[in-house]
Amino acid sequence: MITPGRYDYCGLYLRGLSKDAAVDLVAQATATALDGTVAHLDGLEIEVLRNPGLHPDSEDFPSWPIKIEVDKQEALPSQVVDVVSKLLTSAWRAGYEAVAACDYEDELPAEGGYLRRLPGSHGGSHGGG
Repeated sequence: MITPGRYDYCGLYLRGLSKDAAVDLVAQATATALDGTVAHLDGLEIEVLRNPGLHPDSEDFPSWPIKIEVDKQEALPSQVVDVVSKLLTSAWRAGYEAVAACDYEDELPAEGGYLRRLPGSHGGSHGGG
């Protein structure tokens, strides 16, 4: 039996864009054409979804309207971190709110977006991507 690993899954929650805009964001951030709402990239599957846990008036990121699921298939952990980092920084540069929920947030820019969500934090000046 294979046990799930630290890098097997990440959910990115986004606010401020449509599902179509999220598909475009994934395509641009990964330089990959999507098949509908799914991208296959270097041993990863990335899917753009309307968040089933959506609560329109909530400030809590798990209820934001767009969810991007990143599933590791054959990718190396470093590839997973790199792709999720690119998705986050691309969303931030485009002016969207984005937070990653995974077991490797500490390896992502701004701790996966959590540092950007803290009161008094300055969301736009986190450096490169």
